[in-house]
Amino acid sequence: MVRLGAGSLWDNSEPQYGEIVKEMLRGGDWLTLHKDLAPWFVHPPLWFWAAGLCAKVFGLTEFALRLPSAVFGVLAAGATYVAARRLAGDAAAVVAAVALGASLEFLVMARLAIQETMLIFFMTVASFWAFFAVREADRRAFWIAAFAAAFGTMVKGPVAIVLPLLTLLIWTAWTRRWSALARLPWLGAIALYVVLAGAWFAAETVRNGFGFLEAYFGLSNVSRFLSPFENQPGPFYYYIPVIIVGFFPFIAFVPAAAVRAWRSGGDDGKFLIAAVAVPLVFFSIAQTKLPNYIAIAFPALAVMVGDLIGAAIREKSMHAVSRSLFWLVLATVVLAAGVTIYGHLHGSTQLQALAPSLALLGALVVVITVATFWKAHWLKMPWIVPIGLAAMMGAFICVLVFAILPQIEASSKPMKAMAADVMRAWSPGERICFDGVRQGFSLDYYTAGPPVISVGYNVDDVRPEQYFNGQPAVCVVSPDAFRMLTTAGFKLRLLERTPTLWLASYP
Repeated sequence: MVRLGAGSLWDNSEPQYGEIVKEMLRGGDWLTLHKDLAPWFVHPPLWFWAAGLCAKVFGLTEFALRLPSAVFGVLAAGATYVAARRLAGDAAAVVAAVALGASLEFLVMARLAIQETMLIFFMTVASFWAFFAVREADRRAFWIAAFAAAFGTMVKGPVAIVLPLLTLLIWTAWTRRWSALARLPWLGAIALYVVLAGAWFAAETVRNGFGFLEAYFGLSNVSRFLSPFENQPGPFYYYIPVIIVGFFPFIAFVPAAAVRAWRSGGDDGKFLIAAVAVPLVFFSIAQTKLPNYIAIAFPALAVMVGDLIGAAIREKSMHAVSRSLFWLVLATVVLAAGVTIYGHLHGSTQLQALAPSLALLGALVVVITVATFWKAHWLKMPWIVPIGLAAMMGAFICVLVFAILPQIEASSKPMKAMAADVMRAWSPGERICFDGVRQGFSLDYYTAGPPVISVGYNVDDVRPEQYFNGQPAVCVVSPDAFRMLTTAGFKLRLLERTPTLWLASYP
């Protein structure tokens, strides 16, 4: 929660979601989400409802918009703890919760106004509790899984039930436990899921017609899987480096943990492997690729790592984790050295300004990692490993939020301040646009005028010759875009200059 509301929203998801919450609050329509005053059928509303409630309590601020992510980040770590405790004991549970909560990508997502940590929480419960239901004939666990799948569907759609079901079916086929499925209350659970998850979809269909179903399921789900959505493609191996970086630093223990799960030959190990493999294969096949998609596999990875290190703690032996920890130390030192060398050889002005903070960050990461390795080996106490790595990521986040991000905010995120200038120059009846600038969609959230239009020649832009048609507008443009537009004959009048953004009026 430290400095959760510091800094303006990061383009482009945060300000777009913030704009949807703003329109929900100001328009009073909590059923149909709106963006730019038009119905928006990309995601279901549960995260937006949570952010809207936070905004009612704390005001429409960056803190309020990011609070649901932070809360559900904690809940996801808690769910991982409970699942790991049921599978592998207390020590494994603590390590698993730390491994998820202190992994790099998860830490970042828990500080952004996006849906991922809420989705991860519900999908973690749906996947693990469905497994517990089959493994132990636990009907109560099956009801919990159905509740979680329904609420997960209300966060980001059918993926919240498709992947847990695929994981369960693959595990069942692998272990040949088909008979265990018959003992569960499938009809009741399906009815519960349909009622909880389907109520909003039914209400939207009644209000907006079957065009809503086509737009949501056709464009936002099937089309997103079959073709790159919003120009977000990637190769088949896209998620391998994402997992390596995103699950840092505990990724160092994943190979040994996966081997342990495989060699165990037990139902639990097979489930954990399936819970990682299914999302990896599914999203690798999907044509739209984003780094945050694969994070739903992180709880299973965390439980794997928790089982490995937890066993080492119980046995009071460093044998199982020493090699992984050594490679982590080596990789950290090499990475820090590589970044330092690159900064000296290719340092931009901004990189040079960040150099002291980056040096502090590198020093803390390397020193704490090396100290963790040395201390754990010297004392032969494996429990030092998760504590040391959590401390290292804590130091990482502190330097990031107290030193690096404020500098980036001051030098590279001028849109919030520019939005205030836009509103001072804007008059009712005028339009607002941007051309050739980064973070342009932030204007949507930070201005209170009409919907902001992106002008240019990209696929989703409005072409200048169509936009500049005589109706007055206030525009945020890059210096190059201003020159190109004026050279092309569009009569823009310069109102204000900053190093990267110019404010102009038309005509």
